[in-house]
Amino acid sequence: MTKNQLDGKIIIVTGAAGGLGRAMVEALVLNGAGVAAVDVASDRLEALTALSGPGKVLPLAADLKDVNACTAIASRTIEALGGLHGLVNNAGIGLSSIRENYYVDNIKFWDVPEDRWQAIFDVNVRAPFLISKSAIPHLIKQDWGRIVNVTTSMDTMIRRGWTPYGPSKGALEAQSACWSKDCEGSGVSVNVLVPGGPANTVMVPESSSPDREAMVQPEVMQAPIVWLMSDDSDGFNGKRLTGTGWDKNLSGQAAAEKAAAPAAWPGAGQQSVWPDLKPT
Repeated sequence: MTKNQLDGKIIIVTGAAGGLGRAMVEALVLNGAGVAAVDVASDRLEALTALSGPGKVLPLAADLKDVNACTAIASRTIEALGGLHGLVNNAGIGLSSIRENYYVDNIKFWDVPEDRWQAIFDVNVRAPFLISKSAIPHLIKQDWGRIVNVTTSMDTMIRRGWTPYGPSKGALEAQSACWSKDCEGSGVSVNVLVPGGPANTVMVPESSSPDREAMVQPEVMQAPIVWLMSDDSDGFNGKRLTGTGWDKNLSGQAAAEKAAAPAAWPGAGQQSVWPDLKPT
């Protein structure tokens, strides 16, 4: 990979103001991309404009629980920056919005307030769908584009006490696999990127994990997201990349292959036979 390999690329990153999002924005800007940084925290967004690098940041304050805000993000980006090449659906609401110490005091599904369930699914599942749906016509028209969805470790999706965060990320994982197939042959790829374990972000508060050094650090997302948004990743589609599995000593393609597996759960096996899947 070469320096400034993302020159001319314009990329949307949601949940951009902190944690994994900020780490990815830093790497994209350092490699020359123009980044539409989306977050509900407008004060922290402004701080991103001071990031050093050949790229630049356009702060876009938006509440992703708002349908209209989601559907306007792609058009706002294109109008302000002159184009769109990639989208990183990273924003998410976690279980700390229900109980600060959820890890040590698990939340039973019957204890989840209905409004919190709805908010988590709105941001973690519906928002990526709406933003991607708004962006895809432009990406397909130019025969090139990238959608990267940040989900979570698969065991977290079905872990005891992890409703509704785990199921919401499971839904996003399934969406990613479906979309990647929809986009085959279009020049647009859809992949999943995860840190590879509990990350040192506000998503996991101090009361749930006090040993921050033992956690996965947000910087593990940087090399993979730069490669995924580059021309080097042409043809790489429908995969799940793990940040902790990325070997910086390898070329981008080799590192991606080492850190990748198919998105979603194809290993579970085909449970039904559809007419279009029957052997000819």
